[in-house]
Amino acid sequence: MEKPKLRWIDASPFDHEGTEMILLKDTEDIADHSLIVSKHAAFLLSLMDGTRTVEELKDEYQRTLGQIIEIEQVLGLVEAMDLNLFLMNDRFVSHFLRLKDEYEKAGVRESCLAGKGYPGERDELLAFLDRMLSTGEVPEPEGEVTGILAPHIDYGRGGYVYRRVYRYLKGAEKPLIVLLGTCHAFTQDMWNISEKDFATPIGIMPNSPELCGMIKARRELSKCVKEWPHRREHSIELQLPIIQFMTAGHKIEILPILTGSMHEQITGSKSLEDEEITIPLSSLKEVLKAYGKPYLVVAGADLAHMGAQFGDPFILDRKILSQSRKKDEAILEHVKNVNAYGFFNEVRMEEDRRRICGLTAIYFQLSLLEGSRSEIVGYDQWYDGRSSVSFAGGVFYAAD
Repeated sequence: MEKPKLRWIDASPFDHEGTEMILLKDTEDIADHSLIVSKHAAFLLSLMDGTRTVEELKDEYQRTLGQIIEIEQVLGLVEAMDLNLFLMNDRFVSHFLRLKDEYEKAGVRESCLAGKGYPGERDELLAFLDRMLSTGEVPEPEGEVTGILAPHIDYGRGGYVYRRVYRYLKGAEKPLIVLLGTCHAFTQDMWNISEKDFATPIGIMPNSPELCGMIKARRELSKCVKEWPHRREHSIELQLPIIQFMTAGHKIEILPILTGSMHEQITGSKSLEDEEITIPLSSLKEVLKAYGKPYLVVAGADLAHMGAQFGDPFILDRKILSQSRKKDEAILEHVKNVNAYGFFNEVRMEEDRRRICGLTAIYFQLSLLEGSRSEIVGYDQWYDGRSSVSFAGGVFYAAD
């Protein structure tokens, strides 16, 4: 508390009755509540990096903004952050370690979206999915389905693309699904593999103890087994009820993998040939081959994130959205060609300015499905007048 340090949290601007406010959200859901603060309070929070005393925070605020602030106001904000577990201090660490220990001891990863992101009761959820995924005639796949690229945006905004792509899963079940998803919380690891079974209101989707044992037997993969990032991540969870609905009556195992950031590869400080990418990838291919069961590779991965919600200073208009769509089409051309390097390089050439949220998950999906062929069967841009998220649906087939 002497030199308060803010944790890694998400700060998003929004309009509240004509006043721009900042929504503070804990991406790891360790804190029970989100907080709303003014722009000036957000600036003060940005100074809390663990190097300044409360008195120094007061002085820097006044010097930069030219406004008087009382020491009691600074202390009040610090205490509010501490109370809500937004500060990196002993109180937070103690709470975090208790939660982490409880979660890692649990055999099942419970749903965190049931009753929030989708209905929490089994029959209600099945009826909801039936309405969302009702497509009439199911298209005839153009071959053996080996993978699906799906959104990870919520069902309300992504329903059209979820419906377009997941209809290809009907009748294309495999006994194993490798699930790749974006890890939205901060993680130092490129891969975060879970050994847990995953629960939804429809039932349990089991992991394979045998496959996990094979993974843990290989040093380069065993160090990728990281449970905590999965606790509150939605990118994989949103795939599960749909998969359960579309494969009802079939026994399926899952291997959930959350992927980290490729920022260093985008900036050029690391290469795609870096061992943290190449070694786990080649090792997993070998393990999956040795395991022997046919598998699908499913990625829950959105595309561009633009506008005020994501910190862009420009006004997001239809012209910019049209330009963004064309850039999405360029990167999706590489998805169609199942070209992992081309996909990554297309994003790197624009320095990932549009924040391709599914960059890492899609890169590894394309790498795992090398030699397949693909088609894009759905695309959409959500837009609320200030911000936008784009996403696509792709189906992969075994090579002819």
